[in-house]
Amino acid sequence: MFNEMAWSFIVQTLSGVVAVFIGIWLALVVERRRRTEDASEREALQQAEYERATDSILGSVVKNVAEAKRVLHLLHGTRCPRLLHADLETAVWYASQGHFTALCRNVDQRVIFSQFFDDVRRLSAFVDFRTNLQAQLATQHRNAEEEEIAALLGDVDQHLAALAEDLRFCGVLLVTDHGKPVHKRLMGIQQEMASA
Repeated sequence: MFNEMAWSFIVQTLSGVVAVFIGIWLALVVERRRRTEDASEREALQQAEYERATDSILGSVVKNVAEAKRVLHLLHGTRCPRLLHADLETAVWYASQGHFTALCRNVDQRVIFSQFFDDVRRLSAFVDFRTNLQAQLATQHRNAEEEEIAALLGDVDQHLAALAEDLRFCGVLLVTDHGKPVHKRLMGIQQEMASA
């Protein structure tokens, strides 16, 4: 009887120990699976946020490229206005730059977007410079036909055209490399690629 009780006690103790170990093992497996699912869900949410930020920024890129094209068209036209205005925008970039930078894992992509919007700021500043120069010449009653003034204005317009062309080219590269089909359609990139 004592042997049966000892044997029963040993069996119950061993089954309790085994049950505890199995329970701990199952708890660890379940916890690992939950962490993996949480990480996957967090990754999916971050990817969705990244996509939204990128779409907004690319929309701004498309708008700024269109404005750079308009400035180029005006500069190369026969009747370029003396007081030029460019409706370039950087608000979307500045509003989402920190979020985009935190989510974007590609350093090259962060750099090229940042460079593009630096170019937007530079073009905007130079358009303002040109407009201020034209306004000063008008208020000083300087004749734009004077050789020195004409050379200065020609150099300013040439530099402005180079800045606008650089911005346009960088924007096309950005949309080509990172844009969705809607961005490419807005810029006419797919038609150019199909006809090439």
